[in-house]
Amino acid sequence: MNIDKIGTAKWAALRKDLERRKQSDFDWENGKVALYNYKVDEGLDLAIREAYQIYFGENALGRRAFPSIAQLEDEVIDFGLDLFNCPDGGAGIFTSGGTESIIIAVKAARAWARANKPDVKNPMIVAPETAHPSFNKAAYLLDMTVVRVPMRDDFRAAVDAMRSALTPDTVMVVGSAPSYSHGVFDDIEGLADLAQQYELWCHVDACLGGFLAPFARKLGYEIPPFDFAVPGVTSLSADLHKYGYAPKGASLSLYRTEEFKDCAKFTFNEWPRGVYTTYTLSGTRPGGAVAGAWAALRYLGDDGYVAAAKTVMETRDALVAGIEAIPALRVHRPYDLGVFIFGSTDDQVDINAVMECMRERGWFVGSTAKPIAIHYSVNPIHAQSVDAYLSDLESSVDEVRRTNRKAAFDDDTYS
Repeated sequence: MNIDKIGTAKWAALRKDLERRKQSDFDWENGKVALYNYKVDEGLDLAIREAYQIYFGENALGRRAFPSIAQLEDEVIDFGLDLFNCPDGGAGIFTSGGTESIIIAVKAARAWARANKPDVKNPMIVAPETAHPSFNKAAYLLDMTVVRVPMRDDFRAAVDAMRSALTPDTVMVVGSAPSYSHGVFDDIEGLADLAQQYELWCHVDACLGGFLAPFARKLGYEIPPFDFAVPGVTSLSADLHKYGYAPKGASLSLYRTEEFKDCAKFTFNEWPRGVYTTYTLSGTRPGGAVAGAWAALRYLGDDGYVAAAKTVMETRDALVAGIEAIPALRVHRPYDLGVFIFGSTDDQVDINAVMECMRERGWFVGSTAKPIAIHYSVNPIHAQSVDAYLSDLESSVDEVRRTNRKAAFDDDTYS
């Protein structure tokens, strides 16, 4: 047997093993997972897979060794800067995901504060309680403090309360566009104005909705100002692997000026190799993620993203209408984009038990702790599963009511 046949036989056995293991996963490709996966169609999947494969072995750290990756990366960043209305002179960093994009922005804010606020000894971030946990992870790594301010009744950041939380050690304020927990936009104009008044760094976390909001706006949906068009916004994070429909491992950390971006840079020269410089937390980075993101942007283009946004928003509206047609269920208002939450209005229908029933029926159900509710992040793949979801949801509610089933809240979503 030649080496090719041996290799083919080995891979056939390995592939069979992988396919067997995946049988225990929730069926995201048929719309049964309400978060994590974002898909438009098979054509785009083929494009990004093949683009990833072409750059499977390249390391995006080596921009001089692989100038084509550097070019692709720059084009993706330029797309983001233009989409988010960054003025001339803006700059960006391609990262592995929203957590890294946020950590890098926090690191940049700390470096900026060291240069511009030398009296600050214990740098502090003021954030709404709805801000992503990545800000606290960043603060933990960077020896900073996060003060989380209670949200308003409409789930948005309480700007006046955040103002009251400022101290001489505050260097950064943050807001979400929209928040992951409730799907609403914070008052970015108010937060940016606050930042300008007190000479603070203002970061907008648009990781979830950044690549959806501008295209929903083109369809006529009311999207509040949230990007660099708002004076005072210093940096913005947006995930390409969410509504940009790029492969996993693709996000942008964007900055109003090159100088702000340089605050994120790490340089080291005290070793025999010479100067080592990175803008990301990781050194080696997969070239395939860059190529896949580039392919997604080129494949879809403006028209493709508008069409995807239309599918998302119409699917959201169909789900909301269907959920509210089921007695005992209520969708919480407001919701601004592709994410919404819903709960129970009937003491005999425990929403935690409904979640359990839905999981037993093969649906991976997200949850929100405040208020306790089912969380749904809509993407185009869910258009095919609306009727099945609503049918199983109604059956779950009926079962919970009939059996008076109760369950404890399961908030261990990410384990």
